[in-house]
Amino acid sequence: MKKTKFALTCLALILISCMNKNDNSSGFFCDPENNYLDIRIDSLALERIQPKVDGLSYVGFSGIHGDKLFFADALFSCLHQFDKDLGYQGLHIQYGNGPHEIPVSRFEAYCVSDEGHHYFLDSSTNVYEFDEQFDLVNKVFYYWSKKITEGDTPELTDSYATAWGNTNLTVHDGMLYTNISGVSEDFNIGVPEYYQVARIIEPRDAKTGVPSPMLGRISPSVGYMTAFQKDFFCVSPVGDFIVAYEADDLIYVYDPDYKIKYSYGQPGKNMNRDYQELSFENFRNDLEKEMEIRGRYTSLSVVDNLTFRTYITGSPLNETRLQIYDKTTMIGDVQVPDGFKVLGYIEPYYYSEFVCDENDETIAIYRFKL
Repeated sequence: MKKTKFALTCLALILISCMNKNDNSSGFFCDPENNYLDIRIDSLALERIQPKVDGLSYVGFSGIHGDKLFFADALFSCLHQFDKDLGYQGLHIQYGNGPHEIPVSRFEAYCVSDEGHHYFLDSSTNVYEFDEQFDLVNKVFYYWSKKITEGDTPELTDSYATAWGNTNLTVHDGMLYTNISGVSEDFNIGVPEYYQVARIIEPRDAKTGVPSPMLGRISPSVGYMTAFQKDFFCVSPVGDFIVAYEADDLIYVYDPDYKIKYSYGQPGKNMNRDYQELSFENFRNDLEKEMEIRGRYTSLSVVDNLTFRTYITGSPLNETRLQIYDKTTMIGDVQVPDGFKVLGYIEPYYYSEFVCDENDETIAIYRFKL
C-alpha cells in the first residue's frame, strides 16, 4: 500500500508539472471579462401551489417537459405527472418488472430529456430509460472499466464513484452525464494532489453505458478538506457545459470539448464563508457544524439566456437567496423560500423544483413571472 501511495503521489506531481508546462491547469478556469451588475429585480411574486396527491414518500426529484411537470418519488420508485397548474394527471412508472415498471425499489437520481424520455439512476449506477409513453426502452448496466484512455491515469475509473448526495443526472445528444468524486484510499479530498488532477464529470453512452474520458477539474476556490466540495453543471442545447461550485463565486462556461470559453458571477450577499479545514478524527461532526453555519451556493439552472443560481447565506441570517443572470449580467439577487431551486419554464411562468417537507408530508412548487 505504501508503494501504491508513493507511486500515485509521484504520478500526480508529474502530471501537475506537465499541466503547468502546457498551461492546462490554469486553462480550465479564467477570470471574467464581461461581468456586469444591472439590478432590475429586487423581489419575486412567488405563487405557491401544493398539489393534492396521496401515497408519497416526500423524497424525490423534479422534471419538466413541454407543459408537464413530474415528481419522481425516490423511495417509492414511481413517477407522478402534473399539468402546469399542478393538477394531478396520474401515476405512471412504478416498481416492478412489467413494461411500465422500474425493477429497483429506490433510485438516486432522475431527469427527463429534451425528447421527453425519463431516466432513473440506481445505487449501482445503472440507468433505466423510459419513453414518452412510459415504456421501458433501455437498461444501461454500467461497469467501472480499469482505464478509459491509455496514459490518462487521473481517469482511472476505479478511483472514482458517483457523487452520491450531489448526483446530477443529465442527458444530451446521446450521452449521460453524472457528477463523480474520488473515493479510493489514495485519491480523495484528503490528498492534496487530488485537487489538481481530479475530474468532476463522467460521460457515458446513453445506450451502451460505455464511458468516455472524464471531464473538468475542481475549482481553485475549493479549499483542502473543507465541507463544501460539491459542483453543479448544466448542458446547453448546443452542448456547452455550464459549471458552478459550492465555494466559488464564478460560473464557468465550456464548449462541447470542455475548453473554457468565459466566466461570470457575482458574490452572494452576507455569506458566511469562513470555511474551516475538517479534521480526519472528527470529520463527520466537523462537517455537520460547518453545514449548519456556513454559506455556500446550492444549485444552478439555465433557461434560455437566463442563469439561476441559489445560495445559502449561513449564520446569522440563514437566508436562501436566488441570483438571476441575463447572459453574464446579474439582474437580481432576491430572497426565496428554503429549498427553492429553479426547474424550468412553461409560458408564462418559471417553475421551481418540488420543495418536499417530510415533517408536514407536503410537496409544493413555486412559480413566478419575469
